[in-house]
Amino acid sequence: MATNSPKRRPKLDNSELVKTGFWVGQIFMLMATVLGVYLASQQGLSQAIAFSDIDDLQKNYYLRSSLHDELADNVQVIRDYIKAVKEDKPYDLKLYHPQLEFYIWDAMKFNSNTLQTPSAYLSAVRRYYSQIKHLIDRGEHRTYGRDYFLDLLAKKTDAIEQGALKDLAANTAALKRDLNANNVAVE
Repeated sequence: MATNSPKRRPKLDNSELVKTGFWVGQIFMLMATVLGVYLASQQGLSQAIAFSDIDDLQKNYYLRSSLHDELADNVQVIRDYIKAVKEDKPYDLKLYHPQLEFYIWDAMKFNSNTLQTPSAYLSAVRRYYSQIKHLIDRGEHRTYGRDYFLDLLAKKTDAIEQGALKDLAANTAALKRDLNANNVAVE
């Protein structure tokens, strides 16, 4: 015959809870845990900030490098345009209108890294594009004489090439050195 007598729980030894050594050990364990979590989070935060900085440098490098290449290509298009107009002396300059590329320049309007590009470069490029557009328009509509307009166009192109284009190349090279110093390979 089975009896349904309730099972007794084993009696727990709680005598350690009243001893000071137990509580001191628990406090040290709690402090070590909090300190460990704090130090780990600090290290994680500094690593995240360093990664973000390097990522921004890399994005800026590619953005400025692309801007430099597009501007250099457009400078060459203008130089070819000046040469062709001087040699061929066309009656209608509109037939020789230079086909400039603005893909990078236009895409930069929507890129958050654009505003990390020094304003001196952005202003110089914007000003150059505005000035050559104005000069070409004046030349095509014969507001300016052919030689006068071509001379002004050559001067503006020389200025951007010796100024902002050269400085942008140096800035891009400096970004590349910084990235290489952080073991980030870029083209």
